[in-house]
Amino acid sequence: MSIRTNILLRIYLAFGLILLFAGAVFVQMIRLQFVQGKKWKSMSVKLSTKYMDVPAARGNIVSYDGSLLATSVPQYDVHMDMLAGGIADDHVFYSKIDSLAAKLSNLFGDRSAKDYSRILRNARKDSSRYQLIHHAVTYQQLKEMHTFPIFRMGKYKGGLISVEENRRLLPFRNLAQRTIGYQNENDKRSVGLEGAFADYIAGVDGKRLMQRTVGGTWIPVNDDTEEVPTKDGADIMSTIDVNIQDVAENALRAALDSSQADHGCAVLMEVKTGEVKAIANFTHMKDGSYKEVL
Repeated sequence: MSIRTNILLRIYLAFGLILLFAGAVFVQMIRLQFVQGKKWKSMSVKLSTKYMDVPAARGNIVSYDGSLLATSVPQYDVHMDMLAGGIADDHVFYSKIDSLAAKLSNLFGDRSAKDYSRILRNARKDSSRYQLIHHAVTYQQLKEMHTFPIFRMGKYKGGLISVEENRRLLPFRNLAQRTIGYQNENDKRSVGLEGAFADYIAGVDGKRLMQRTVGGTWIPVNDDTEEVPTKDGADIMSTIDVNIQDVAENALRAALDSSQADHGCAVLMEVKTGEVKAIANFTHMKDGSYKEVL
């Protein structure tokens, strides 16, 4: 066999292998696109989106006269989508971003307008879809933010994303704190009215469709039709009288101070009905004070 023939055979063999490989790749592409397309698309959606629980607002606990002993106050973590439709044009974004920064600075007072502008501009350069603006924003603050430059464009165009959470608030602070109690989902501990009536107060959690971004952060999908609304918990009325409770706690604390007892308990009940109007249970603390131990 001549050298020329040997070289041609090698070329034809290499070319044939290349064609064979290219054909196999083409066939696999057709198979993935048209035969298994639905399967992989469905898997992709499952991996990039999922429903997450949205905690329901717990019901109120009130005294016998309707005074709030415990209530849930909504607060929000506010983020911004830097690629929202209304600010896709750089001219629109950069012409209004300083005004927005000034408004945010005046509202929260934690950063200067220059700092807010720098943070937002850097987030724009990074194409952030979920830039944190502020934690623990109140409803009134969020309502005001909807009037700010860019944000006033609307939910989808302005890029404002708010995630609601509920914070438990005790209007009378430490008054009847042990009686009001709490429910800890992490260690399954239940104390007081919060624990005893948890099934009534808890409500029913909702669902929110979340999408995972390239960085691994889960952000809400801005589509109300994809959400299951929460059902807020029921209110319960206790027999506690806040005025009598205050007197009982002060009297018990004074008695314990004078005797330097290790702990003490006081219960005031209305004899005719058996309703408990006040209950206090104090323990001597290391600093010398007396407090209810949760």
